[in-house]
Amino acid sequence: MTVKELIEFLQAQPQDLQVAYKCYSEQCLLRSEDIEHITFCLPRPDGWIQNFRSDMPSQVYLVFPGN
Repeated sequence: MTVKELIEFLQAQPQDLQVAYKCYSEQCLLRSEDIEHITFCLPRPDGWIQNFRSDMPSQVYLVFPGN
């Protein structure tokens, strides 16, 4: 999902909903400071993304918190 696709998805949601994310066995409200820009490897064909490795192509992602 790109940032553009995320914005389009969020614009279609009720605008008064609070946003939470799973944090172990509970939930936590999302805060803007919890969202980061992190460099990881390019996605694999199955959609999984490996941690950064200097010997593999990489890119910056917008990363939401989670488990």
